[in-house]
Amino acid sequence: MLIDAHTHILSLAEDAEFTTEYGREGSLCIYRSLGQLPAHRMPTEEEWEASGYSRRGFPVIGPAESIRDHPGFDKIVILAVSPQFLEGELIGTVDSYGITGVPGPSSPEKCNDYIAAIQASQPDVFIGYASVNPAYRGPKAAVRELERAVTELGLQGLKLYPMYQDWSPADPVLAFPVFAKAEELGIPVMVHQAGSTRIDARMEYARPALLDAAGRHFRDLRLTIAHCGLPWVDEALFMLTKHPNFFAELSYYIATVTAEELFRFLVHAQQSFVPLEKLFFGTDYPGFLYDPVALRAKLLSVNEHAARVGAEPIPQAKLDGILGDNYARMLGLLDEPAGAR
Repeated sequence: MLIDAHTHILSLAEDAEFTTEYGREGSLCIYRSLGQLPAHRMPTEEEWEASGYSRRGFPVIGPAESIRDHPGFDKIVILAVSPQFLEGELIGTVDSYGITGVPGPSSPEKCNDYIAAIQASQPDVFIGYASVNPAYRGPKAAVRELERAVTELGLQGLKLYPMYQDWSPADPVLAFPVFAKAEELGIPVMVHQAGSTRIDARMEYARPALLDAAGRHFRDLRLTIAHCGLPWVDEALFMLTKHPNFFAELSYYIATVTAEELFRFLVHAQQSFVPLEKLFFGTDYPGFLYDPVALRAKLLSVNEHAARVGAEPIPQAKLDGILGDNYARMLGLLDEPAGAR
């Protein structure tokens, strides 16, 4: 299977233009590194427009566009964003343009309904993950919403955003009830446990080691570290080494490295006692530079650098696994291969 294990869809606020502004701030570092915007001060609106990147940070995407931009992919994981306040505005996954057919006024509080509607429209393609925010209306409300999203809406996983929502994944009051419910429901959890270029994001809640508590207390929970923990990549790998049911996906990280650096990372992961079967391909689509086709090609090209690095090529079967089969087995879509241990 070919699977993108990390994508987003629809808007991030009732005002669709907010999605563009949100993505623009988060991508400012990219545009500056390309020399398109001044690095010593905030760009003016005129400079944004002249750069050509003013609307490219995080565009509003519907299911048709997502499928169009994933040619050859068997499955696309779409992640809900649960409600939170940012600069006085309630944000989260919203169907600003009425794509999903979910009735009533658009609202981030319907984030899981929107994702479920897209999944139901094309269940052979889309794998929908719910999202809840235990700091929004409290952990009991978050647990109730998670149960509804899975048992009534049919969503297949959970995405959490601690650093954006001002709570720690090691907090026994806020986080543990959510992890416990996910374990009870038998669904995998993906946590944004990595850095962010959004100014408002709380880096102190972002380190992968904060997931150690969940690994100790919820031994049967299948937990995926988003973005491979960047910039704490080795810390994320150690969490995979320590906890049998921990995984990581490569979105964001894979866009920041060259193909040679990606090859070195895969070799390093194995030398760190992390089987490559614990890694999933992801893109963070539709963010800028997160082209699924280009990133897939980068992963498939890593062995071109094996001789230069002085290491054995990565077996093609392991690269194919990263591109989809590993995730499919974690979710139960594929059986374990014969002879695997």
